[in-house]
Amino acid sequence: MPPKDFIYPDLQHIEIVLVEPQTPGNIGAAARAMKNFGLSRLKLINPCDYLSKEARMMAVKAEDILEKAAIYTSLSESIQSAHLTIATTVRIRETHFPTFTPSETAQQISQFAQNKSVALVFGREDNGLTTDEIHACRIISTIPTHPVQPSVNLAQSVMIYAYEIFKQSLTANPNFYWDYAEPHEVELFYQRVQALLERIEFKPKHTMEDFMVAVKRVFGRAHLEERDVRLLHKIFQEIEFYIRKVEQGK
Repeated sequence: MPPKDFIYPDLQHIEIVLVEPQTPGNIGAAARAMKNFGLSRLKLINPCDYLSKEARMMAVKAEDILEKAAIYTSLSESIQSAHLTIATTVRIRETHFPTFTPSETAQQISQFAQNKSVALVFGREDNGLTTDEIHACRIISTIPTHPVQPSVNLAQSVMIYAYEIFKQSLTANPNFYWDYAEPHEVELFYQRVQALLERIEFKPKHTMEDFMVAVKRVFGRAHLEERDVRLLHKIFQEIEFYIRKVEQGK
């Protein structure tokens, strides 16, 4: 236990996002778990009655987190400003995105400065996140469980991740962070990749959308810094310049 005058890390840049939670008690219990481990930013997508008596009873001294929760109608709207988005799921999807345990996820998060927001996304109690919702995030995280009962309760899942994030924050180096690119800068890069592929009449095996998911998988794993994005744009600029020369020479 740290001494009484210990200065705890500021985790205000970390958001917990619950997609269409169906049980008020789970929302309340998730809020309590957040407060246990220094998290306070809760986002809810089309929630049930998150201010009900049941939710407040389960929150136990974390009612303020419920009252300040931000409400959205879509996941994309809620995470559009997040620099790192993490989809939590019990199912490993066919796209083979890199998958991390809660402790590995906490290590990834610890590399983000406090002015870079992180969104940890949790799915519905009955069937989790959809494939499209997972594709909207940059990495995937799964809690290792026994195959006899692989599914973990929503609030318990939040508790596990909140604990790992808090524990990692106590040991992380507070003087070193990666200068990760802004989400819109990364998205502009993806748009440039797709535009170039379409310009050279590239035909993917399936659809361009599926191919771009694979592209995002590659670069999402790299966690591009701002200088990385500038370098990649420079490379694509030279490729486009060469294409123009070839086209003009025809």
